[in-house]
Amino acid sequence: MEGGASLIVIARSPERSANERFIDALASTLHHRRMERSACHAYCQDEPCRQTCPPETIRAIEAGAHDVQAYFARTRWLYASIEELEQAEQELQEEFARRSGLVPDLETSTPPASSGGAPSSLQDRLQNLDRKPAALQDFPSGYFSTPDGGMVALRLISRSSGLGDHTSSMLLREVEEEIQALSPRSFHPSMEVGLAGDIPNAIAEQRSIMTEAAWATALSLVMILLGVVFFYRSPWSILIIGLPAFCGVGGGYAFASLAFGYVNTVGAFLGAIILGNGINYPIVLLSRYRDFLARGFAPETARVEAVINAFRAELVGASVASIAYGSLMVTRFRGFSQFGAIGFVGMLLVWLSIVPLVPALLVLVERLQRWLPPWLRDPEPRREKGDLSPGGRLLVQVIQRATIPAVVGAAMLAVLAATRLPSFLQDPWEYNFARLGSKQSQTRGAGLWSVRASEVFGGKMNVAGALLLTDRPEQVQDLKRRILAADAMDPEGSLIHSILTVDDLLPGAPEEQRRKLEILARIRKLGARIVATMPEEERQEAAALLPPNDLTLVSAADLPPLLRRRFEESNGVVGAVFYVRYRNDVSFSDGRILLRMARTTGQVKLDQGTTITTASRATVFAEMIQSMERDGPLATMVALGSVSLVVILATRTPLGAALVLGSLALGVLWLAGALAFLDVRLNFLNFIALPITFGIGCEYPFNVFDRTRLLGGDVDQALQRSAGPVALCSYTTVLGYGSLMFADNQALQSFGKVAVIGELACTLAALVILPAVLRLLNRSRSLRDAYLGHYASGELRQQEGA
Repeated sequence: MEGGASLIVIARSPERSANERFIDALASTLHHRRMERSACHAYCQDEPCRQTCPPETIRAIEAGAHDVQAYFARTRWLYASIEELEQAEQELQEEFARRSGLVPDLETSTPPASSGGAPSSLQDRLQNLDRKPAALQDFPSGYFSTPDGGMVALRLISRSSGLGDHTSSMLLREVEEEIQALSPRSFHPSMEVGLAGDIPNAIAEQRSIMTEAAWATALSLVMILLGVVFFYRSPWSILIIGLPAFCGVGGGYAFASLAFGYVNTVGAFLGAIILGNGINYPIVLLSRYRDFLARGFAPETARVEAVINAFRAELVGASVASIAYGSLMVTRFRGFSQFGAIGFVGMLLVWLSIVPLVPALLVLVERLQRWLPPWLRDPEPRREKGDLSPGGRLLVQVIQRATIPAVVGAAMLAVLAATRLPSFLQDPWEYNFARLGSKQSQTRGAGLWSVRASEVFGGKMNVAGALLLTDRPEQVQDLKRRILAADAMDPEGSLIHSILTVDDLLPGAPEEQRRKLEILARIRKLGARIVATMPEEERQEAAALLPPNDLTLVSAADLPPLLRRRFEESNGVVGAVFYVRYRNDVSFSDGRILLRMARTTGQVKLDQGTTITTASRATVFAEMIQSMERDGPLATMVALGSVSLVVILATRTPLGAALVLGSLALGVLWLAGALAFLDVRLNFLNFIALPITFGIGCEYPFNVFDRTRLLGGDVDQALQRSAGPVALCSYTTVLGYGSLMFADNQALQSFGKVAVIGELACTLAALVILPAVLRLLNRSRSLRDAYLGHYASGELRQQEGA
């Protein structure tokens, strides 16, 4: 079907007539614009000419139900059942017989012909034939309005999908311009005009997300820069650290534009995430450089030694982070795979840029500072054994005094978390979709006006329900029968109220209509005879009650556009579209119910062996749930296996790999336990944080472990020199993920929450538990040598100048 997204304009004021006049004026203006554009496209004979015409954004303008009323006024007789028509015919025969004196009137002694009540008597005989059409006409005034007329609506059917695309944005802008030009307050001083429907809601959500992403990125950027300046006591560090990170952010978005042509919802926040995570690598490199300066190395030597010293840790960190993002590319859900691809490219570009950029920027900054006054220069590095982090020294003192309690405490927390995991992992997914959408969508903007639009329409003449589409109209009845049968067999109970097809809007099959026309012809003849017995002044009124002479068979093509359009494809075929209406007490926010709906309607096999694949809100959300269940474990296993391989290759000793991966496992176990205790369920966004956490969970402990090896097993010196940079990396990453928690969208909030918990858990495991375990291993020379490997000789310890 072509487009089909809706845009509803609602005029709201105390005066019905003012609302109706505004809707008429807007409909006329939009209709004129639509005709001009259609004429332009019809005039052009080739595509270059059509490109000069303004795009056709409106498929249909629905200003009310006037055409529906006219249709039913003309065909209402056909909507009576055959039984009702036969009963009316019999009653009219009896009425005619009484009036003709062929049978006595047992109810009155007054001759029927002179009763004066004949018109009402005739109306009594036929009034039941008018009931079904009246039930189908939900708007007696002809306008889409509330019963009191306080709100009147105009509905536009777009040629777009309503997902925030360019055509939708153009239509919304044009309608807003026309509304402003009409000046609603000129129709009534208190008139309000609002926009609702698919298009305004999608664009409002898109704008909100982009605004939130911009503010979140800006806020996290400011906080990150302040943290960097505070840690290094230098504003110049912003340039040295920030430029490589921005290369990754810019490269990631450039890749998205080239590869996909757009950035999805989560991708809008990737700038802050890549910035917060990718800035880790230049932080470590700059810290190593300043560390070597503090121990008396010349700047030229310090730059070379910093690159060599940090290269392996940076390569491992960038590899595991990129792999963690890249693991999402194995999923079949497009949003996940795009997120993973952008993150993979962004993190890789940050790492590729640090070796050429950071040393070069250091040289430029140092040369520039020679010409600046002392207060604009970087302070001299602290020369306390190269210690750049007083916090690191304090942390060492704590671990020295509480090595065993730290390990025991970590084990107890792990056991506590493990006790909650079985029940959590049995079904960790979030099925309450009300906890995933916008919190403010129902209280302002398009969301508020959509609520008001439901007061106008409320399912009336809106053909509410899940739209399904078959290959051919002939398949609809078979498909309808099978869906209803499958729904009736649902062990948890039926969900479907009814299924509406185009045939349900017709007065019956052709053969049934022919029988009705035959009966109506006899009713018309009998009615005419009765009318002939009436007084002259009553005949005209009575004749109007009779079925018209021009009644004919009615097909789907004869339905008014307002009704027919709901069942019409863009190629003009009518009838292949139908709607499943669910019970009023069915919640569309319950994922388990959506899965049941999808099982009933998603894949239906017909008698001929044809399998019909349908698409609806239920099937889309069910596919998202199934994607989580299918792709979540897949991406998690790919990420875990890949980062484990990198760690094994980088550590080169089985015990070393076990220590780093054990720190990762501990952080992830704490994360899972926290989610279980806080009742944070996994959804289609926040489960992305799990594979990403694997990258963080390996990067930090490997940094600490690798520095310990370079120092020949001196855990205290390693922690003093790496704790500060690792803590700063964690701080910036928390800010990057934490930006998601400012989003109005609750799914994005949960993503930020899960990622922050994982970050903090892995940082705690790397900076506290791993050093404590290393201190315990150092008590045994054989265990110490086992994790140090060939570093146990102490040669690199001497190179470090410890």
